[in-house]
Amino acid sequence: MLTLLMQSNRKYSVTDLAETLEVDRRTVYRYITTFSNAGFVIQTSGHHVRLAQNTLLHKQLSDLLYFNQEEAMTLYNAIDAIETDTQRKTELKAKLAAIYGTKTVSDKIIRLQKNKVLKHLMQAIAERRSVKLKNYLSPSSNTAADRIVEPFSLSEDSKHVWAYELATEKNKLFKLSRIESVEILPTVWLHSRKHNKGFTDAFRIISQDGSTMTACLRLTRKAYSLMKEEYPLTEQNIRPDGDGFWIYEGRVSSYVGIGRFVMGLADCIEIITPELKDYVCQFARKYLTQET
Repeated sequence: MLTLLMQSNRKYSVTDLAETLEVDRRTVYRYITTFSNAGFVIQTSGHHVRLAQNTLLHKQLSDLLYFNQEEAMTLYNAIDAIETDTQRKTELKAKLAAIYGTKTVSDKIIRLQKNKVLKHLMQAIAERRSVKLKNYLSPSSNTAADRIVEPFSLSEDSKHVWAYELATEKNKLFKLSRIESVEILPTVWLHSRKHNKGFTDAFRIISQDGSTMTACLRLTRKAYSLMKEEYPLTEQNIRPDGDGFWIYEGRVSSYVGIGRFVMGLADCIEIITPELKDYVCQFARKYLTQET
């Protein structure tokens, strides 16, 4: 977020950045110092700061989109597998940490992205502005209409955007592929206190209202390896259990996603959570015992 603000056309003071990011001024100064130490050129004008625009890095940043956390975790694991700690590897990690600013994604990489809908939404989020989603196709009514919303967060896969819709006064998840184009409006957010995004679990299932439930599994080495490969974000919730077993314990939006994984490796997984075991058993009785 700070990277987007500091490369935008609008001028920001340290106070502006602190208010927008909802942190104190000291934290903003610490971020700026980190940028500078990682090799980014910082320009100051009066009380305003920004990334230098006459560098190759700035030109590239104008078309960049962050990898989502799952993609970044996969790439992080690949980088971490490099045995030698070269200077280039160290510098790359430092620059990535400066871009992302948090431990969760501090060692992640970035990629080019030319999607105008996504680019405009990112700009609107950074500048805290309302937008018009032109000809948004509703899956329920199969009709297209303009929607005036306050976009405030992208989903983990960057295929959806969380936004507060003014007409319905509700937070909704809009699919980017159903948006014809995005028009950034001059009005700033007026309902930021009502912004509340749902929850996307490591198995890519979304909870619209943010509610979650617990899931706990005991995994064999095979199940452990496949879970990390197919769902990289689960790794942070896995711990060894001795004798070649691992425990996964985390929050999920529903038992749909994790249930599919369990049923595909039923001989390699022990379900510890009773509610999850009931879900899998009921699903199996309903769909897997039917005669064809």
